Amino acid sequence: MRAAVLHGIGRTPRCESFPAPVAGEDEVVVTVTAAALKPSDRWMAAGVHYAPSVFPTVVGLDGVGRLPDGTRVAFFGLRPPYGGMAERTLVRCGMWLPVPEGADDVMAAAVLNPGGAAWKTVVVEGDVRAGQTVLVLGTTGASGRIAAQLAKGRGARVVAAGRDQRVLDELVARGVDSAIRVDRPHDELAAAIAAEGPYDLVADYLWGAPAEAVFAALPRTRPAAERTRYILVGMSAGETASLPALALRRAPVQLAGSGVGGPTSIADAATGYAEVLRRVRAGEITLDVVPAPLADVEAVWPKAGSDRRTVFVP
Repeated sequence: MRAAVLHGIGRTPRCESFPAPVAGEDEVVVTVTAAALKPSDRWMAAGVHYAPSVFPTVVGLDGVGRLPDGTRVAFFGLRPPYGGMAERTLVRCGMWLPVPEGADDVMAAAVLNPGGAAWKTVVVEGDVRAGQTVLVLGTTGASGRIAAQLAKGRGARVVAAGRDQRVLDELVARGVDSAIRVDRPHDELAAAIAAEGPYDLVADYLWGAPAEAVFAALPRTRPAAERTRYILVGMSAGETASLPALALRRAPVQLAGSGVGGPTSIADAATGYAEVLRRVRAGEITLDVVPAPLADVEAVWPKAGSDRRTVFVP
């Protein structure tokens, strides 16, 4: 079969022939119809996260395809060395979500990872409700963009913060209440964030210097009897941030991380996935998606931007 094959850490995958998978016990061969290129796929290839230990290996941590009986699913939980960016892949039994009728395969693949992360952060961990105020730090990326629109759809007042003015303008045009550029000096950014507060939830996809500005701003925004829930989802602006103790105590702030696992079951994840896709079909959530042939993976991989989600089609 054809697949996007990685031959070593730090190298670019290329489309080439790879042995077709054969299902063993508790495994299913899935025929792939679409697989999105995500930051986690890049981290895998770079050896930062989910790093492979055996080469060659097929990249892609998830995708959309069909089970042997024709059922359409969004899959994850893949068996190395098989990944999602291939004509076929090997999935552990039950490690998939149903794709609702009416959802396009490419869009279903595009929102699987970022939509699931956004739904988990906003709905499950953030418990966003109507009338609350939410700051989404990092709306340039797909998950932050979906999180902002999802929170707005649940009746919250939403402040979107990011670097890409085009995305910020589009979000405001679609109903997000306010937008803040984060590529500015620390004190100026902290003042802008404080002016839009207080916040019930901060969903942070950036960390690094923007997070430092948020923590400088939070003590200025609400009485000490209130609480801001701060959920760290990503670290695209840096792996570390200086965090003064009084920034947590004066706000006060409840700081938590959102990642793989946690309290969300596969059944709950399926509910969230269906909700995100329903809102996409209704036009309540938009995402820029660019389909690309799997054969072009070597050329597309280095160039794909964070403001658009590239989806490879075998």
